[in-house]
Amino acid sequence: MAALLTAGSAFAQSADTPVTLQRPAEVLGLPGLSIDLTKPATQRYALVIGNGDYSYVPSLPNAVADARLIAGVLKRAGYVVQEYENLDRRGFEAALRRMIADTDKGSEIVIYYAGHGVQIGNSNRLIPVDAEIDTIYDLPFESVSLSSLLSIAGARSRSLVVILDSCRDNPFPDRDAIVGLDAIPQELRTGFAAQDSPVNSLIVFSTSPGAVALDGTGANSPFTEALNQAITAQPDAPMDEILRDVRRRVYVATGARQVPWESSSLVERVSFDSDPSVAGFHNAAAAIEGEATAGAAPEPLTISLPLDRKVEVGAALRNTAPGTLEDVVVTRPPSLGRLELRAGGQTRGLIPLTRFAEGVDDLIYANSRPELSALQMPNPLIRDEFEVTANGTAQTVQLTLTVDPCDFEAGDHLDPEGVGVARYPNEIEVAAALSACEAAVAREPTNGRFYYQLGRVYLALRDLDAAEASFDRARDFDHTRAWHALGMLEIARQQETAGAERLPAPETALALLAMGVDRGDPYAYHSLGLQLLEMSVDPSLKRQGFDLLSRSLEVGHTFSMNALGFYFLQENTDHYEPERGLRYIRESAERDDIYGYDNMGWIALNGAGGTTRDPGAALEWFRKASDGGHPRAPTSIGRMYFNGDVGGQPDFAEAVKWYDVGLSRGDAWGGANGAWVIANHQPAGYGSGQAAVRAAKAATLRNSEAVAAAEELLTTLPARELDAGAQALMLELGAEVTADGAFGPASEAALTDVAQRFGTQISSDPMERLKALARIYWTTNPFRVDLY
Repeated sequence: MAALLTAGSAFAQSADTPVTLQRPAEVLGLPGLSIDLTKPATQRYALVIGNGDYSYVPSLPNAVADARLIAGVLKRAGYVVQEYENLDRRGFEAALRRMIADTDKGSEIVIYYAGHGVQIGNSNRLIPVDAEIDTIYDLPFESVSLSSLLSIAGARSRSLVVILDSCRDNPFPDRDAIVGLDAIPQELRTGFAAQDSPVNSLIVFSTSPGAVALDGTGANSPFTEALNQAITAQPDAPMDEILRDVRRRVYVATGARQVPWESSSLVERVSFDSDPSVAGFHNAAAAIEGEATAGAAPEPLTISLPLDRKVEVGAALRNTAPGTLEDVVVTRPPSLGRLELRAGGQTRGLIPLTRFAEGVDDLIYANSRPELSALQMPNPLIRDEFEVTANGTAQTVQLTLTVDPCDFEAGDHLDPEGVGVARYPNEIEVAAALSACEAAVAREPTNGRFYYQLGRVYLALRDLDAAEASFDRARDFDHTRAWHALGMLEIARQQETAGAERLPAPETALALLAMGVDRGDPYAYHSLGLQLLEMSVDPSLKRQGFDLLSRSLEVGHTFSMNALGFYFLQENTDHYEPERGLRYIRESAERDDIYGYDNMGWIALNGAGGTTRDPGAALEWFRKASDGGHPRAPTSIGRMYFNGDVGGQPDFAEAVKWYDVGLSRGDAWGGANGAWVIANHQPAGYGSGQAAVRAAKAATLRNSEAVAAAEELLTTLPARELDAGAQALMLELGAEVTADGAFGPASEAALTDVAQRFGTQISSDPMERLKALARIYWTTNPFRVDLY
């Protein structure tokens, strides 16, 4: 079976076409996006998927051939085509991430899918080749939601068309599944349900809702063959005419047993022609046959350029090649990226054997390899090559692209405007990143990506004001991720002293996250979805939060897997579904996420979700999480040593060591627990005032339960211990004082000096003095709020 989803059309404006397209916001009733329809689309892009070789359900012999057929049609029409065959679930995630990174805002996007599809309730699902449904909780990880796919593609597009030829016999008969927030199993059924379409979109089904599409007897399905014939016959016809022709052809070919169906909200003309209004694209689509002149191959041309989302290689090629480049043919495409042609502010895809009668100056190289972890790159370079024939002579072009130091040190995952090199927050080396990104914004003061990445560095340095200024500049230059960053920064300000306790986000933060959602940012899907699911009391907002988290899951965002897993593992709630929760957490851990590791440790330690308690496995999971920088995992390890879960008996000194690591990362329980162990068990190496120091640090964070425990402990400590703690804190703040508990004139003078240096007044009351010093400590040693 096959499915085609296209966002966009060849540009054609008429008197009946509106000047501006207003897309309402998805959430919170905010103003939506406005798209100028008087301007051409920025890009033609196609994602083509053919799934036929299934592992656990019947294979589809036509699917790959269907995909190849439509891919050829779209390539000849000038689309940038990313083509995949037999995608598993992880492959689907990677393909969607690639689409987000590849597409420019306001693009014409085509997604063609050939493979199994089913409906469950009012939800339509596409089926990866490794799908296996054993339990009612498997479907979210064994399928892809069509609604999520539409939202992800639609956020980057100007218009959207979806064509689905995916309604063969149900591959999962007699199976039920749960996909919504409510724990209500529903039957997996044949065919697709009617699907709502966003504004300025078209959804086409190969057959009527709930009906079965036929395979046919040829190499292609009747529907796909009819679609190919109709487009080939009249490529410049509007979609409504093409679909009328497709319906007629399918109806006749199937003996009246199959009639394609559609749902449209299009407000402008859509067609598959090569758009003669864009100069050069007809020439670019004119494939030639023939071979290069025989003779010895010349030395390869070597080109070195900075890596960007789109690299202008044309001018560099002209300047590097000997002689004049007047008749150039691309004879072999790059292996890691792709070549596009830019003209009039638009980019179009190129096919092999493409002639540039007007030269190569507008040739663009786009990196299309999967996102890379900077930590796994031996050096910040990407190498690729392609082949052209110029004036009858074959020429290999060797391309070396240098990753900008700012991208290498502070690039973000799933960033729609990123270059595909990324680090998680705990992987940023702040000194190198700060230098690199400050230099980058000085060199390119209008590049929003560099401002965003500089903001990430300031956030890692705990300088929230500088981070906000950088994120503001990134937003000014239309960097999508900046909206999410600003929303999370407001939450981070709230968390500055909140430690591990999560609080409802301010309304202003929610509004910023909502803007990120409307712009198609997977991180905004997660962050806003989490707030709505966990903090809302309105059932409709909770469902909307769940839908956003599920959309984030479609691109493999592990944060959403953890959030949903934890939600369904909360005992004594109306949403406790342990098997469902465990499936989400395991999926996260399998993707090497430190939060998935930590959650797996919690499950193993507590026997959560009906599992068998396993302290050894828990310690291993917690250590992996802590090694990756998880803020709470060290405290969990400390508890295990305290309780004797490691080695069979309590180890109080080792417990305090791990509690201290947790406290340094902002976990108030690390301080409260460490203080209690020192006060009650006196492990070796911890002298006077050490319990008071830890309790005071914990008491000035915002985790209410940990704060209460720390304050209760402080009330039990003698004044001399409180004074020794104050002296120890003054030592950490750079004062010259002895922590002996005798708070005499020397200590008073040192305290006055600390107060003056930090511009504050400090009470002489021992308890208040201790807490005031702890608050100053956190201003000079803030923890990584971006890790919470």
